[in-house]
Amino acid sequence: MRAEVEREALAAECDRHVAEEDEILKEYHALSDVLPDGPLSVLINQIVTEEEMHHFLLRTLSEWLRAPNDPVGDMPPEGVDRDSILRQTRALQEHEKKTIEECRSLKSRFSGEEGALYECLLEAIALDSEKHHLLLATVARVIGR
Repeated sequence: MRAEVEREALAAECDRHVAEEDEILKEYHALSDVLPDGPLSVLINQIVTEEEMHHFLLRTLSEWLRAPNDPVGDMPPEGVDRDSILRQTRALQEHEKKTIEECRSLKSRFSGEEGALYECLLEAIALDSEKHHLLLATVARVIGR
């Protein structure tokens, strides 16, 4: 019973965070609407896209926490070829590592105001690849059980 109460509390916290962030998301959309097409609107629209994904992930987490049968408890799913998935996952992790290294190496080739925008975009890609690597590491850990 205590675990159920704890899961509901966590789900409610996710719901609360989504509700709070809805207002911030509206502000990002408003900013995006007033910026003309160009580099700055690309940056703001990237944030909008990621904020929308955060909302989706938090809502999904909330649903999973409230599910009568924990969907996470069924991992990895029956019938999957663990070895094949593990090989693919590790290959993708290597790709993400390479992307991180290449983006950060390219950053050093830019300078000045114009360079700041390119450096920012390359670092954003590197950070996304770090996130992808983290997600893949979790897939590998679950499949490797």
